[in-house]
Amino acid sequence: MKARTPMPRLSRLAREEHGAELVEFAMTALILMTLVAGVIGFALAMYTYHFVSFAAQQGARFAIVRGHTWSENETANCSTSPPPNFTMVYNCTASATDIQNYVQSLAPTGINPSSVTIDTSSSDVWPGVTPDGDACSPTNSQGCLVKVTVKYTFDYLKIFGLQNLSAWSMSATSEGVILQ
Repeated sequence: MKARTPMPRLSRLAREEHGAELVEFAMTALILMTLVAGVIGFALAMYTYHFVSFAAQQGARFAIVRGHTWSENETANCSTSPPPNFTMVYNCTASATDIQNYVQSLAPTGINPSSVTIDTSSSDVWPGVTPDGDACSPTNSQGCLVKVTVKYTFDYLKIFGLQNLSAWSMSATSEGVILQ
Protein backbone atom coordinates (compact mmCIF):
# COMPACT_ATOMS: atom_id res chain seq x y z
CA MET A 1 0.00 0.00 0.00
CA LYS A 2 1.25 3.41 -0.99
CA ALA A 3 1.65 6.08 1.73
CA ARG A 4 -0.26 9.31 1.20
CA THR A 5 1.73 12.46 1.16
CA PRO A 6 0.46 15.65 2.80
CA MET A 7 1.15 17.73 -0.31
CA PRO A 8 -2.40 17.76 -1.68
CA ARG A 9 -3.69 19.02 1.66
CA LEU A 10 -1.12 21.82 1.82
CA SER A 11 -1.78 22.95 -1.72
CA ARG A 12 -5.51 22.93 -1.06
CA LEU A 13 -5.03 25.01 2.12
CA ALA A 14 -2.88 27.47 0.22
CA ARG A 15 -5.63 27.97 -2.37
CA GLU A 16 -8.35 28.54 0.20
CA GLU A 17 -8.67 32.08 1.52
CA HIS A 18 -10.51 31.54 4.77
CA GLY A 19 -9.48 34.29 7.21
CA ALA A 20 -7.62 36.36 4.63
CA GLU A 21 -9.95 39.31 5.23
CA LEU A 22 -9.10 39.28 8.92
CA VAL A 23 -5.37 39.44 8.22
CA GLU A 24 -5.83 42.22 5.67
CA PHE A 25 -8.04 44.17 8.08
CA ALA A 26 -5.50 43.81 10.90
CA MET A 27 -2.67 45.11 8.73
CA THR A 28 -4.76 48.00 7.36
CA ALA A 29 -6.10 48.93 10.81
CA LEU A 30 -2.58 49.01 12.23
CA ILE A 31 -1.42 51.38 9.50
CA LEU A 32 -4.55 53.52 9.86
CA MET A 33 -4.25 53.78 13.66
CA THR A 34 -0.58 54.70 13.39
CA LEU A 35 -1.49 57.44 10.91
CA VAL A 36 -4.30 58.76 13.15
CA ALA A 37 -2.01 58.76 16.21
CA GLY A 38 0.60 60.68 14.21
CA VAL A 39 -1.94 63.30 13.11
CA ILE A 40 -3.19 63.70 16.69
CA GLY A 41 0.38 64.01 17.97
CA PHE A 42 1.20 66.65 15.36
CA ALA A 43 -1.97 68.59 16.22
CA LEU A 44 -1.12 68.50 19.93
CA ALA A 45 2.42 69.67 19.19
CA MET A 46 1.08 72.61 17.16
CA TYR A 47 -1.41 73.41 19.95
CA THR A 48 1.44 73.42 22.47
CA TYR A 49 3.72 75.54 20.31
CA HIS A 50 0.92 78.04 19.74
CA PHE A 51 0.47 78.30 23.51
CA VAL A 52 4.22 78.76 24.09
CA SER A 53 4.45 81.60 21.56
CA PHE A 54 1.25 83.20 22.85
CA ALA A 55 2.50 82.95 26.45
CA ALA A 56 5.80 84.62 25.50
CA GLN A 57 3.93 87.48 23.84
CA GLN A 58 1.57 87.91 26.78
CA GLY A 59 4.41 87.67 29.30
CA ALA A 60 6.31 90.40 27.48
CA ARG A 61 3.16 92.51 27.30
CA PHE A 62 2.59 92.01 31.02
CA ALA A 63 6.17 93.14 31.75
CA ILE A 64 5.97 96.07 29.32
CA VAL A 65 2.84 97.49 30.89
CA ARG A 66 3.95 96.82 34.47
CA GLY A 67 7.69 97.28 34.04
CA HIS A 68 8.49 100.42 35.96
CA THR A 69 5.17 101.38 37.47
CA TRP A 70 1.70 100.87 36.15
CA SER A 71 -0.07 103.55 38.13
CA GLU A 72 0.39 107.22 38.76
CA ASN A 73 0.25 106.50 42.49
CA GLU A 74 3.74 105.15 43.22
CA THR A 75 3.35 105.39 47.00
CA ALA A 76 1.08 102.34 47.23
CA ASN A 77 1.89 99.57 49.65
CA CYS A 78 3.08 96.57 47.61
CA SER A 79 2.72 94.21 50.54
CA THR A 80 -1.09 94.29 50.53
CA SER A 81 -2.88 91.22 49.26
CA PRO A 82 -3.48 90.98 45.50
CA PRO A 83 -6.95 91.02 43.95
CA PRO A 84 -8.53 87.58 43.32
CA ASN A 85 -7.02 85.60 40.42
CA PHE A 86 -4.09 87.95 40.03
CA THR A 87 -0.43 87.48 40.86
CA MET A 88 0.50 90.94 42.08
CA VAL A 89 -1.08 93.93 43.77
CA TYR A 90 -1.90 97.17 41.98
CA ASN A 91 0.64 100.00 41.84
CA CYS A 92 3.68 97.73 42.12
CA THR A 93 6.50 96.98 39.74
CA ALA A 94 6.32 93.56 38.11
CA SER A 95 9.09 91.17 39.07
CA ALA A 96 10.27 88.10 37.17
CA THR A 97 8.23 85.96 39.59
CA ASP A 98 5.09 87.97 38.80
CA ILE A 99 5.67 87.39 35.08
CA GLN A 100 6.22 83.66 35.73
CA ASN A 101 2.96 83.43 37.71
CA TYR A 102 1.06 85.34 35.05
CA VAL A 103 2.35 83.13 32.22
CA GLN A 104 1.51 79.98 34.20
CA SER A 105 -2.03 81.29 34.78
CA LEU A 106 -2.53 81.42 31.00
CA ALA A 107 -2.07 77.65 30.58
CA PRO A 108 -5.15 76.11 28.88
CA THR A 109 -6.46 72.57 29.19
CA GLY A 110 -3.81 70.06 28.17
CA ILE A 111 -0.87 72.22 29.26
CA ASN A 112 0.69 71.52 32.65
CA PRO A 113 1.14 74.97 34.26
CA SER A 114 3.92 73.79 36.56
CA SER A 115 5.96 72.75 33.50
CA VAL A 116 5.70 76.22 31.93
CA THR A 117 8.76 78.24 32.80
CA ILE A 118 10.19 81.56 31.82
CA ASP A 119 13.82 82.51 32.01
CA THR A 120 13.70 84.52 35.23
CA SER A 121 17.30 85.64 35.29
CA SER A 122 17.39 89.42 35.46
CA SER A 123 19.55 89.70 32.35
CA ASP A 124 16.88 88.04 30.16
CA VAL A 125 13.71 89.54 31.61
CA TRP A 126 15.13 92.99 32.20
CA PRO A 127 18.18 93.27 29.89
CA GLY A 128 19.00 96.73 31.21
CA VAL A 129 19.42 98.38 27.81
CA THR A 130 17.33 100.59 25.58
CA PRO A 131 16.58 99.59 21.97
CA ASP A 132 19.53 101.82 21.01
CA GLY A 133 21.90 99.85 23.27
CA ASP A 134 22.19 102.49 26.01
CA ALA A 135 22.28 101.34 29.64
CA CYS A 136 19.14 101.66 31.79
CA SER A 137 19.07 102.47 35.46
CA PRO A 138 17.12 100.81 36.98
CA THR A 139 16.92 97.96 34.49
CA ASN A 140 13.11 97.95 34.48
CA SER A 141 12.63 101.67 33.88
CA GLN A 142 10.60 103.28 31.12
CA GLY A 143 12.19 102.94 27.67
CA CYS A 144 14.18 99.79 28.53
CA LEU A 145 13.83 96.43 26.81
CA VAL A 146 11.96 93.46 28.22
CA LYS A 147 12.77 89.99 26.91
CA VAL A 148 10.62 87.03 27.97
CA THR A 149 11.47 83.45 26.98
CA VAL A 150 8.85 80.79 27.69
CA LYS A 151 9.89 77.13 27.74
CA TYR A 152 7.76 73.99 27.82
CA THR A 153 8.56 70.31 27.30
CA PHE A 154 5.97 68.58 25.14
CA ASP A 155 5.73 64.83 25.70
CA TYR A 156 3.17 63.20 23.42
CA LEU A 157 3.71 59.61 24.56
CA LYS A 158 3.14 60.61 28.20
CA ILE A 159 -0.57 60.49 27.35
CA PHE A 160 -0.18 56.74 26.84
CA GLY A 161 1.90 56.26 29.98
CA LEU A 162 5.26 56.12 28.17
CA GLN A 163 7.48 58.77 29.69
CA ASN A 164 10.63 60.43 28.35
CA LEU A 165 10.45 58.70 24.99
CA SER A 166 9.24 61.61 22.91
CA ALA A 167 10.02 64.74 24.94
CA TRP A 168 10.32 67.81 22.75
CA SER A 169 11.50 71.08 24.25
CA MET A 170 9.67 74.13 22.90
CA SER A 171 10.55 77.73 23.53
CA ALA A 172 9.54 81.14 22.29
CA THR A 173 10.93 84.60 22.97
CA SER A 174 9.22 87.95 22.83
CA GLU A 175 10.59 91.37 23.63
CA GLY A 176 9.40 94.94 23.77
CA VAL A 177 10.02 98.37 25.28
CA ILE A 178 8.64 99.24 28.74
CA LEU A 179 5.93 101.83 28.30
CA GLN A 180 5.20 102.94 31.85
